[in-house]
Amino acid sequence: MKRLDFIREMQSSLFKTVRSVYEPFIAEDVEKLERAADKALGLQWHHACTSGELSSPIEQKFINGKPVILIKSEGNMRAFSGICPACSNLLILSTLYSSGKCVICEKDYNFLTGEGSLYLEEYPVREQDGSLQICCKRILLKK
Repeated sequence: MKRLDFIREMQSSLFKTVRSVYEPFIAEDVEKLERAADKALGLQWHHACTSGELSSPIEQKFINGKPVILIKSEGNMRAFSGICPACSNLLILSTLYSSGKCVICEKDYNFLTGEGSLYLEEYPVREQDGSLQICCKRILLKK
């Protein structure tokens, strides 16, 4: 083996060793930073369901007494407010057409196409330890 090849191999091995040693510490620091940012911004994540709990592509769950619409499409999870922003009434869901409609003001929204006359608030969703969590700061913190 040539000397230059030996030095390259040593360099590569050294970087791999350093990375494997420091990787757990960096992962812990990232988790601590996420928790600190959530606390500083006043965000709270609420358990919605487990990963395999959703049986249909669209479901309505109540979290802290507030309706949240969960949509599972192509492996992605999305969460929307289940309250009509125009008249503050509960939306009626149609799982067949993947749409929601307000019976008072007769506005609707199709969750698969993203079209309709309703402009629903979308909530951030994350998966942690097999649990789907939703961050609903403005609505869910007021009890």
